[in-house]
Amino acid sequence: MSTPASEVYRVAGEDRARNGLRWAATIAMGLLDAGRVAPSVNEVVIRRADGSVVKRLPAGSVEDFEQQLSEITDDLHYLDAVPFAEKWIAARE
Repeated sequence: MSTPASEVYRVAGEDRARNGLRWAATIAMGLLDAGRVAPSVNEVVIRRADGSVVKRLPAGSVEDFEQQLSEITDDLHYLDAVPFAEKWIAARE
């Protein structure tokens, strides 16, 4: 019997460390109505259920971040732990 990924992993968007320039660029691009292509100030973080970090997946733009977080969250709910890890953790190292 397989274990659902949602019992093993947690996924969230978290602020990137040292992102002052990214914040400034995102705000400036937002004012210019280019907010979706602005550099993301967040990254997708995959953690084990105990809270330990497994993987950080930086996204290039705000839109990339939103799509990545949405796809990983969907996979978390529909995949078992092994296929989830193969797709999002092992394949990206």
